[in-house]
Amino acid sequence: MKWSNQSFKLSMAQLIAHLMKNKRKYPRKFCSESSFFATRYGVHECFIKNLGSKGAFIETDLFLPEGNIVTLALPAHGTQSSLKLKGKVVWAGQYGFGVEFGESILI
Repeated sequence: MKWSNQSFKLSMAQLIAHLMKNKRKYPRKFCSESSFFATRYGVHECFIKNLGSKGAFIETDLFLPEGNIVTLALPAHGTQSSLKLKGKVVWAGQYGFGVEFGESILI
């Protein structure tokens, strides 16, 4: 079998997806759910962009440094209620932050 450089070329999207898949300890599901989170500074609007059994990416304009404790309202579909999840900010960026939940949830 002949190998060529073409055999090993990956698109940037494929490479990023591969690296992210291998980096995550718990798989995530992509979503774009409007929600709220609470901190010691008050209640803030956000979008839950991806969700896993132990964490989520929260898109928000508010910058929260690592270590902050948040309570996320996870909407329960088909009802008016939401599940309240407490977690810690484990990384923060320009568009939001990653939160690790104190306990696992079923997704």
